[in-house]
Amino acid sequence: MNLDKDYEIFDHTADIGIKISGNSISEIFEKAVLATADLLSGGIETEPTLEKDFSIEEENTATALVSVLEEIIFLFENELFLPLQCFIKINKNRYDIILKGNITSIEEIKEGTEIKAVTYHQLTIKKVNGEYQATVIFDV
Repeated sequence: MNLDKDYEIFDHTADIGIKISGNSISEIFEKAVLATADLLSGGIETEPTLEKDFSIEEENTATALVSVLEEIIFLFENELFLPLQCFIKINKNRYDIILKGNITSIEEIKEGTEIKAVTYHQLTIKKVNGEYQATVIFDV
């Protein structure tokens, strides 16, 4: 799935946030992953050469989004893995995530934002006029 950068990054006191819109919950998750990767890396572009996958089980959709984004931050901080494509399959309370990306280097990251955590502050996922919208705030 080729997703346009259909999200907005905004400043928040001592934090930074993203607003995402999409046609489905899985599209919201996919765009949130890519927005998080852009924040972490400063938006560097490279070709995906590696694939990583993981699954989570969570009853609450917003909590699941936080868990997925925390995993993205973990992969970036510990392996310098930068997701460039994201595919999510949701089946009841199970979220299967496939990431296509690349290992980057500290030298490549010029304008990246260090994210300490994904917060629950103002975290929302809602359907408005047939479109899903989400807001996520990161502690930086």
